[in-house]
Amino acid sequence: AYEKNFDLEKVGQQMRQQIWKWLGLPVCVGIGRSKTEAKIANHIAKKNAGFNSVCDLVNMDPCNKEYYFSLIDVSEVWGVGRKHSKKLQSMGINTVLDLACAEPREMQKKFSIVMARTIYELQGISCIEIEDTPPSKKQIIKSCSFGAKVTELIDLQEAIAMHAQEACKRLRDDESLCGCLIVFVQSSPFDENVPYYNKSITGSFSQPTDCALDFVKAATKMVSHIYKGGIKYKKCGVILTGLEPKAGHTYDLLTDLEAIEKKEQLMKTLDNVHAKFGKKKLGISTCYVPGRNWSMSRDKLSRNPFQWDELLTIND
Repeated sequence: AYEKNFDLEKVGQQMRQQIWKWLGLPVCVGIGRSKTEAKIANHIAKKNAGFNSVCDLVNMDPCNKEYYFSLIDVSEVWGVGRKHSKKLQSMGINTVLDLACAEPREMQKKFSIVMARTIYELQGISCIEIEDTPPSKKQIIKSCSFGAKVTELIDLQEAIAMHAQEACKRLRDDESLCGCLIVFVQSSPFDENVPYYNKSITGSFSQPTDCALDFVKAATKMVSHIYKGGIKYKKCGVILTGLEPKAGHTYDLLTDLEAIEKKEQLMKTLDNVHAKFGKKKLGISTCYVPGRNWSMSRDKLSRNPFQWDELLTIND
């Protein structure tokens, strides 16, 4: 019903202009009656300059729509992938138009209900609901490669502590709790002169938590168990799993709720300091201490264009 109240192509152009104004990112906009059709519309907008980066399949002439569908390989359809596209091509279904004209029930027997839904979506029948809120994360990963290879345990512990603190901040932003922590380290897989070393360790908390103190303490202890001397480490990181919504968690009768409340207040204070002064102004242990040899190399980092003293000035 939206097409009756809005000029969809005009709305798409306004979206492009707003994103360019806010972020400086060039984007294409695809408009369709379903998610899959909208993604195909986006593909058409990218590949055909005549659309001026906005393709509206809702109001497109059916003959023109079939023409563009006939030009697109079936592998470009959202959810088809390389494996299914080979099977489809062996059945004579080579283009998006071929798939859109297929019989959904017959294709369901040969593939799955997902393929049937995809065909309905290409026909303009929406089968995939639009999510008002993104689904909860199943895990949070924080890692990066070192600027220089690391050999000492203390350096690994400092890096792991920083990753644990930053991953925990993401956890609090999502209003979730974590019950399981994975710590991993690895050497460079491209160094042919030494054996590749890749090790991980998993630990769990007695109670799901979002306190950075708990994560840093556990992570630095865990990494000492997988540390091996003589290895030139190139990367380390943490993975938070066993996530659950904080609002829905129930503590048992033996839980020290007063201690949990103190930790929550401490984390709120830490987050407030980071929000006001920047995340690197206050950290746990040696987090964010500058000049560490394990810090990520930023030699080719783009210059920040938002510094006032770097703005160009024009004299009259």
